[in-house]
Amino acid sequence: MPGSRLLKILVFYQLLKDPTQRGLVRAVEESQDARQALGFLPARNTLSNALSQRQIEQMIEAWAMLLKHYSPQIAKIGKKFARIAAVDASLIKLSLQAFNWAKYRKQTGAAKITCVFDWVQGVPQQFVFQASGKVHDLKATSELVWSAGWTYLFDRGYFSFDLLAALLNVGAHFVIRLKQRVEYRILERHDIPEFRLPAGMRAIRSDWTILLPGWDRDVVLRLVSYQLTNGKLIRVLTDRHDLSALSIAQLYKERWTIENWWRWLKRLYKVKEPLGRSENTLPLQIVAAFVTDLLLRVFKQGGGFKGSLYEFVTTCRDLSLVPLSRLGSLQDALLAVAKMLGLEVGPSKLKT
Repeated sequence: MPGSRLLKILVFYQLLKDPTQRGLVRAVEESQDARQALGFLPARNTLSNALSQRQIEQMIEAWAMLLKHYSPQIAKIGKKFARIAAVDASLIKLSLQAFNWAKYRKQTGAAKITCVFDWVQGVPQQFVFQASGKVHDLKATSELVWSAGWTYLFDRGYFSFDLLAALLNVGAHFVIRLKQRVEYRILERHDIPEFRLPAGMRAIRSDWTILLPGWDRDVVLRLVSYQLTNGKLIRVLTDRHDLSALSIAQLYKERWTIENWWRWLKRLYKVKEPLGRSENTLPLQIVAAFVTDLLLRVFKQGGGFKGSLYEFVTTCRDLSLVPLSRLGSLQDALLAVAKMLGLEVGPSKLKT
């Protein structure tokens, strides 16, 4: 099966309620519009072979092409004038009996995927899939590409001199929570001005210029400590000397955007229920979920749909097998999306 057809059917699968491979094939068999839109009728053995043999790199390349193609539309969705990305990994719990490649704990299976999440546009930039959930989060960072001028947000599990050096060497910046028992030497203590603090933050406790013993002595860093309303103290290390202490604290808090995005992805898309037993299937399915989420975000923004993104996604799922010619005003909105994307289609050509 060609990669383009596999991607189409996996995106279609993300909009169906039935999580099984049998249910996917049955939905295509029973819908003439689905067969026309997909361009073929998949057989289960053909689909199974494609899921076990298709190279993930080809799907990632397709994802990157779509991201580039829709970048003008994505730019209208996100915030402006910021180059910030959050980096984090998420476990996908699996049955160890059914998926024996997903090594995690003695009686529990899990795979892991690490993402670089664009805080501005709300989409992933890069991702690394690891079949074993036991692999340390830092290992995946060796496969990521850092960009000059960007500020990357990390939790303390990513603290490593090698990672921080790699970021600085390419001209990137970091905001990372400092691990306990990491030694440092204070060079200067800065005054804390009066701030209007955001919800959940009690106080900025300190703002220091520091050195880390044993590391490059030419690298002068900044350590900002703030206290949450529950009394917990958070210490944040950064190379950004141009921002206020409050801005540094707020940047670290924005790391939670990737946590929220992971919850969104797992709630709305099929990334926890592999279509096949092979190790190759799950990452293909996850890339298809990324593609589906990207397309739906673009379509909602371009079509002027009212309501929340959640309402739009769930509505699309409910109507995924209904011919568009029966959907009234939604048809007009999708025609507007097609026009925005430069597609020449009339109402008679719109299918599911």
